[in-house]
Amino acid sequence: MRKFSIPLTILFTLAFLPLAFSQNELTEKGGFTVNPSEEHGFLFVLANRPNDLLEMRTGITKYIWKYHPNDKLKVMQIQVDGDLATVPLIHVTGFTSKTQAMDFYAGLKQNRPDFLTMGLTNDYFPLSKTNYEAIVRAKSLSGYKAFFEQNYLR
Repeated sequence: MRKFSIPLTILFTLAFLPLAFSQNELTEKGGFTVNPSEEHGFLFVLANRPNDLLEMRTGITKYIWKYHPNDKLKVMQIQVDGDLATVPLIHVTGFTSKTQAMDFYAGLKQNRPDFLTMGLTNDYFPLSKTNYEAIVRAKSLSGYKAFFEQNYLR
């Protein structure tokens, strides 16, 4: 009787091929990748009302002082051309990993600070440094929301 053996690497590849395919599909569409241990940031996409920008930035800063005083987070306004030329963005940096950024996200959902309930933002989400760079290079957020929901919220 003859034994048939399949190398372990082939079994591993076949077992995880569906996961790799969905990641590759998303990466091809938006150039986004999943890297939980990479440094992360947080992006607030504001409604197109430039007068609200200072109020929003101040609100985020106060929120960080209250709930994350020791995290050494930095808040900065960014301007990107292309699709985002008229969209005010605030980028919070200093998260060491996806987990820390998702804790910040969960805290926003739980605490519902004023700047979120006043309708100043269209969206907000954590993103890795690599994905932030991809958004800035593409000058567009196209595809990131779906990527975030599939890879961060599930």
